[in-house]
Amino acid sequence: MKQWIGIAALMVTAITQASPGLGKLHYLTEEYKPYNFANEAGAPTGLAVELLHQVWQKTNTPAQTITIMPWTRGYYLLTQKPNVVLFSTARTGARDPLFKWACPIGYAEIVLMGMAKHPLTLTKLEDAQQYNIGAVRADVGELLLLNNGFDEQKIMAANRLPQALKMLTSGRVDLVSTNKTTLMDLITTQQLDPAQFKVAWTLSSEQFCFAFSHPISDELVKEFQTGLTQVLASSEFQQIQNKYFPASTALGPARITPTGLAP
Repeated sequence: MKQWIGIAALMVTAITQASPGLGKLHYLTEEYKPYNFANEAGAPTGLAVELLHQVWQKTNTPAQTITIMPWTRGYYLLTQKPNVVLFSTARTGARDPLFKWACPIGYAEIVLMGMAKHPLTLTKLEDAQQYNIGAVRADVGELLLLNNGFDEQKIMAANRLPQALKMLTSGRVDLVSTNKTTLMDLITTQQLDPAQFKVAWTLSSEQFCFAFSHPISDELVKEFQTGLTQVLASSEFQQIQNKYFPASTALGPARITPTGLAP
């Protein structure tokens, strides 16, 4: 019996050592206000960042380094490295089998945004295929266009959203494909008039999540999801959500409740 107990203990120890903890993962994000961005001191902040810190607390994980980088680079590392967590990542049908997921961070409306002074009449999505469209490379805005059969030659890829916005305001592209909330936040930050911009088409409503490299164990992702679910049901999260998406704002996404989306 003692020998069996000893073997069992060794097996448990081996399993524990073979399963990397949440503190051994690399957490990557991008400039994507108000979910994740660098504050004036250069430190990562935003709704998703504060949410992540709360998850670490719930799972007794010491605070980890969060690296901000261009989305293209982060997405590449997510596909190539075995221990990466990338956020905030839209969970589309095409991406779903590529990674493992903990959700939700929030919900976003992905739109084609144009200039109000050059209104475009789109009666169906295919009507937009004749126009040049700016999108952040490897972002959900570009992905949805490609999945809907848009010509790659008509999609002007940018490394960051401010570059895509500059393409639109300078007339290099007719539309920008991106998250409406984040784009409007950028427009306000750059002291542009929101009335100068107009949504030409709504592509999709997507769920933002934490995406995990596929080699990360299911058990570890489940541990993270359990912590995330606890945070979403807490008063602390409601305070975080109110901070970045006040109830009075017209730009905020659908609000999250412990059971999902608020009506």
